[in-house]
Amino acid sequence: MKKYLFALMAAAAILVVACNKDEKQKEGDEDSKALAQPTYRIKSYSHSGDVFDYSYNADGTVKEISMSYEGKPYTKAVFTYEGNKLTIKDELNENGLLFEMTLDANKHATTIKNYMKDNAPTYNVKYDKNGFLVYLDVNGTVTTLQNIDEDGNVEYWTRVGIADKVSDDVDAAGWRKKFHTYYPNANAAGIHSEWDEDAQVKRWVYETGLLGRASVNVMKTAWWWGVADKDNGVVKDEWAAKLAYYPLNVDANNCIKTELKLYDKKEVYEATPDQMAEDDKYVFVCEKI
Repeated sequence: MKKYLFALMAAAAILVVACNKDEKQKEGDEDSKALAQPTYRIKSYSHSGDVFDYSYNADGTVKEISMSYEGKPYTKAVFTYEGNKLTIKDELNENGLLFEMTLDANKHATTIKNYMKDNAPTYNVKYDKNGFLVYLDVNGTVTTLQNIDEDGNVEYWTRVGIADKVSDDVDAAGWRKKFHTYYPNANAAGIHSEWDEDAQVKRWVYETGLLGRASVNVMKTAWWWGVADKDNGVVKDEWAAKLAYYPLNVDANNCIKTELKLYDKKEVYEATPDQMAEDDKYVFVCEKI
């Protein structure tokens, strides 16, 4: 797999790198191959008592997402499309605004106004020619870059140029990268196991596909590169101590049934599941597109 490491430079230099990569991909200069498209989609998923139920329009775009906690509804996100504009409101709470977005031809959000955050920040998002998110900033501050490998998987995503909580007692300004490995199994429902928390949106937004497509294969492991130097308060260029491992749990169609995250301290990039503790779990129900 090809790895392109981003230099630690000022935000302006990062912008140049991201834009140049984006333009190069548009021109078709990079090697590429046809990537398999999802054949299933999420019908619902649950996490720690929360349930997210999806419904779709005839053209495949998301129509509504009903959210409940332990059986009690708390949000009904209704999607209204007008040309390249998308408005998402909460029907259960006086149609309060959740998001306003501008979409590209692939129905991916290029600008996002996030009313779920204080002061409603604005995001700018860029994608490669295959529809993968490669750049995101919040009010002009770069928070996320993603590198996509030749198989169509998110090889790593990066926190860039922000104050980063890297341990209980250390805040470090710098960067970290989260590398992934994958099973050979197709990610048939396009589930975003590798989703980027630094984009500052809830996972249900990722699972709409509005922030680009998911990795082609089912994710197996995730490991941070970049750890805290407690003496100097910076991020050091080395593997973090903990490895996240995701046991394979798919149905006969390669739709993920359970995304179970196991965690343990590791010195090498390999997993011993029987020695790892459960950290988090998502349960999915998928349907044919």
